Amino acid sequence: MRRVSRSGSPVVVVTGREATEREDVLDSLRCRESVAAALQEAGHEVRLFDVTPEHLTEEGCTSLRAELLSLRPKCVFNLFEGFSTDSAAEIRFCTVLEELGLAFTGNPSETLARCLDKAEAKERLRKAGLPVAPGFCVRNDWNGAMPSLKYPLFCKPCCEDGSVGIGDDALVRTPEQLVDVLSCMLASFPGGVLVEEFLPGREFNVGFLGNVRYELLGVSVIDYEGYGDVPPFLNYASKWDPENPSYAIEVRVEEGIPPSLRKRIHSIAAKAGRVLGCRGYFRVDLRERDGRLHVLEVNPNPDLSPESGLARQGAFRGYSYPEVVSRLVRLAGKSAPRREERERRDRCSAGDGCPDWSLYTPGT
Repeated sequence: MRRVSRSGSPVVVVTGREATEREDVLDSLRCRESVAAALQEAGHEVRLFDVTPEHLTEEGCTSLRAELLSLRPKCVFNLFEGFSTDSAAEIRFCTVLEELGLAFTGNPSETLARCLDKAEAKERLRKAGLPVAPGFCVRNDWNGAMPSLKYPLFCKPCCEDGSVGIGDDALVRTPEQLVDVLSCMLASFPGGVLVEEFLPGREFNVGFLGNVRYELLGVSVIDYEGYGDVPPFLNYASKWDPENPSYAIEVRVEEGIPPSLRKRIHSIAAKAGRVLGCRGYFRVDLRERDGRLHVLEVNPNPDLSPESGLARQGAFRGYSYPEVVSRLVRLAGKSAPRREERERRDRCSAGDGCPDWSLYTPGT
């Protein structure tokens, strides 16, 4: 932890710190530096805080709470996305912020939990009448039964973010190939694998700001045609490996989207955010098939680096990067805890126990 500037109550920018070379994890540290600089430019005092794996043990919880409270933050800018071997850690940390009654940016623990388990999120969206791709979730107790689905199918870890676990073999074309891929993926991702009919059309990424009333930042589009042998989807390499051909896939903001289609995209995406309880900022991903839109997933607290889709959508609307970051601080203040939550914070800081970690382990 280190101080970046002085004056007034600080905005505490939080990320995880662990020994890893994984690019998606290291990227959050680079994002933190950009966010801190943007906050300073907007006139905020900023402090940086590292969450370590030790903090999120039952024993380390007391120390974590004391350290956070000692900073007396105006707001916690929550960039913590879990650890490389523990995605659900982001949920457990968020419950600590809630127990302490601190204002924080982004989505609450309940929404993070719903969205991290993609099978649960998909079922909630389906029950709300939103279009999702036909599919099923395979857990470790899978008996080999498969519903009747139309090939090709797409496989992705049920409880991971940042395209972790998605490689070129995620698109399967035969039942035999599906069994092989599932066997490998379940060994690495015991939280489960989501199997869905592949949607071959364009992909749309829809960015929002807001707590109750959502402000549409923009709609970005990915058209996979014209990339030759590059897989027609975003995998881990397409996001994190500049040497991989998939890295060349372009995401374009508000390009080639007719007004009627944009209206439908906006309506479906905003409803998906409401169904899952999103607030602060979030992104909804959709794809087309035969002229119909389907929700792929809802991403709470998406990447917020200056090069991110959300930042580029903000720039398209005329918001500078510091303006986008500052708006999130203001939104966090508007959702700050009420009196009863502050009283709960006082009980928690007095040692009244930690959240029950077992409640926040997706896939169990």
